[in-house]
This record gives sequence, C-alpha cells and structure tokens, in this order.
Amino acid sequence: MEPDAELTDYRAERFGNGPVGTLNRMIVVLPRIFIPAFAMLFLAMSISFAVMAFVDFVSPLFNGGNFVDGLVEGLHTGVVALAVYELSQIVHQEYDQEGKPQNVMARIRRGVARFGSVVIVALVLESLIMVIKYSQKDLAGFLFYPSALIVSAATLLSALGLFARLTATPVRAVRD
Repeated sequence: MEPDAELTDYRAERFGNGPVGTLNRMIVVLPRIFIPAFAMLFLAMSISFAVMAFVDFVSPLFNGGNFVDGLVEGLHTGVVALAVYELSQIVHQEYDQEGKPQNVMARIRRGVARFGSVVIVALVLESLIMVIKYSQKDLAGFLFYPSALIVSAATLLSALGLFARLTATPVRAVRD
C-alpha cells in the first residue's frame, strides 16, 4: 500500500467521510493556524502598549509637562500592556498543545484562573491609578469610579474563588 493511501485510510478512519469528516478535519487544523496568530496579535498589541507607556512617561519630561501626570499615564498604559501580554502567554501556553493529551477541565481551570487573576490585578491597579489622579486634581467627587472598580475586582475575585471551588477535583479519603 502506498504511503498516501495509508494516510487517506487513517484520515477516513479517524475523521470519517463527508461533511462531518470535513468539519472534524477543520476543527483539528484551524487551531494550528489561529492559536499562533492570536498569540502573535496579542504579543504585538502588548509591545505597542509598552511603547505607548514609555512615550506617555517620557513626553512630559521633554515637553515641560507635569512629571507625575506622565508617570500616572505611563503606569496606566503599562498595566494594559501587562494584561495583554499575559493574555498572549495564556493563549500560547494553554491552547498550543500540539498533540499533547490534556485534561480539558484542568486546562480550563488553569486558563480561567490565570486570566481572571490578571484582570483582577489590572482592575485594582487601575483603581489605584484613578485615586492618585483624582486626588492630585482635587476631584474627590469622582472617587466613586475607583470604588466601583474595587467592588468589581472583589466580586470577580469571589467569583473566581467560587469557580475554583466548584471545579476542583474531589479529594479521596485514604483508608488505613
């Protein structure tokens, strides 16, 4: 039997023939294209945000602006860059599993926990940046925005803890 015939028989046996087989092959092949593409897209966005953060930080020094405003703006954009970078890492590490058998639930738990943690940290840092910005500009009336972000972060943290608890693998008691 020719090598191409063996490969064709293997594909027919594994995926089936007809539209369902075509769909199954697409489900297997498309992630090999999209996962690296999305990881690279998020990485490029992260690098762009990091460059913007540096520009935001340095521009007041050269334009005679307020250094603290540049620091706050640079930190704000840097937090976004960090969150997008972590997202690119998650996409690459969690979904680029070339042929490695994985427990789907473990991958989902790990990915949700990592991404949720990044979002929670970004929300808390954003609220702290807003508190600094509003306190410098005497805008105490707007402090309910950072308060709402803190409450949102606390709610997300509670939801993440509940998710981790509900999806945890049961511990089996060892009998003596």
